[in-house]
Amino acid sequence: MMTPAALHRQATETIPAGYGRAALAAVMVALGIYLLTIAPDLTWANASPDGVELITASATLGIAHPPGYPTYIVLAKLFSLLPVGTVAFRYNLFSALATSLTVGLVVLIIGFLHARVRPMTAAAAALLFGFAPLVWSQALVAEIYPLNLLLLALFLLAWSRNNTSIWVGIWLGLAITTHPTSFFFLPLLLIGGGRRAGRSMAGILIGLLPLLLLPILAAGDSPIIWGRPTGLAGWWWLVSGQLYGANLRPDIDWAHSRSLLQALMLGPSLIVTTGNIRLFVARTANDEAAGRRLKIILLGLAGLLYVGFAFFYRTPDAAVLLLPALLIAALLIAPILERGGRAALVLPLLLVVVTFSARDLSDVRDVRPSAEMMLELAPANALLLTPGDRTIFTILYFQHVEGRRLDLRVADANLFAFDWYREQLRSQYPDIFVPEADDLLAFEHNNGQERPFCRASLVSRPDASAAPAITAGDPAFVVPYIDCRQPSP
Repeated sequence: MMTPAALHRQATETIPAGYGRAALAAVMVALGIYLLTIAPDLTWANASPDGVELITASATLGIAHPPGYPTYIVLAKLFSLLPVGTVAFRYNLFSALATSLTVGLVVLIIGFLHARVRPMTAAAAALLFGFAPLVWSQALVAEIYPLNLLLLALFLLAWSRNNTSIWVGIWLGLAITTHPTSFFFLPLLLIGGGRRAGRSMAGILIGLLPLLLLPILAAGDSPIIWGRPTGLAGWWWLVSGQLYGANLRPDIDWAHSRSLLQALMLGPSLIVTTGNIRLFVARTANDEAAGRRLKIILLGLAGLLYVGFAFFYRTPDAAVLLLPALLIAALLIAPILERGGRAALVLPLLLVVVTFSARDLSDVRDVRPSAEMMLELAPANALLLTPGDRTIFTILYFQHVEGRRLDLRVADANLFAFDWYREQLRSQYPDIFVPEADDLLAFEHNNGQERPFCRASLVSRPDASAAPAITAGDPAFVVPYIDCRQPSP
């Protein structure tokens, strides 16, 4: 049990001198660059195909794909009420602000983690993180990763000050609700906290409470509600993310590995090799307390867990799973940057100059023109069958966020395989026929006799399984595909 004197020291502990100003400066620099390059509207750029779904689910207080992301849904909804730009832009702005605040927190964490790193060097390390292409790319679009990074940074700040505080657990629990891989930081509490880790573990349970919002959100009228979280089995199916278990494969895919290595090389995490970790530990052993040395080792362990998971998780956008590893890298490279003195500030500046044009999304409008053309071409009162997430959620955005073409009925061929989805279609559209089984032929045949039935896609045609991901360098407009059959007389 802590003595009164220890409690007083903990309560009066302040940010190391100079680090507050350095953190604020880093936040302003990062935010300024992000605002120059932020996407102005809906976009699928920068590996953010889930962005339109997240925007629509949050704006209508629904439930996104597993694990549901209730913390993001609620916080982003509040932020979206700002009277600035389009609704989609406000969600992009939420990402930019969350990422820039994370950059500032990295400065403060370095101040507590390393005894002999100056504020200027800490700011350089934080800005290297903020302008790493992978981090920068996510700061410009609507995604859950910026909020996850912010909550992880708050967790690491609390942990670097006192690894047994209940707030350490609360921040980690909240981070887990924004992405389940945040569990990889659990060893920091279990090992670093020792016998007093109980308070932190109790804090995690408090931080996980937003997951209890899922049954409440499911009772609303949002067009995006994944699963049946109103019951325990359905709730667990959602929060456990078991739908994506098949993506985790123990074999080695060299093409996948090369793409991840490329992502790592474009950020400061390339510096974090085994030799450099040994250098960090040796340096810490010489001039810092044993507690700090253990924290650096535990951070390295968490970073390796993230890298290992990303290598065995097979999705096209698996590189974004490396974002927390880049955050850890920024914390670990600070002592090395200290050797460079003021020259360390040149590194993030060079990174901005070299990669600015590739990151710039300020003129990218790759979704709205195509979607608007599709909505214009669709016959009145038609039923649209879509081939996947991008098309279905984009149409739902225009209908339920911007109030356009509410006469259309829309269903997705991929989601149709889920019993809960067909049940939701019956509730949402009581005037159309939805079979009990996964039978798209019966769905098309019966509804095609009553109204125009259209196969519609924003990303692919019937003779192409998928279109390439749209990035800042791709054309700003993709001609949508829509093929409609009028009802028989």
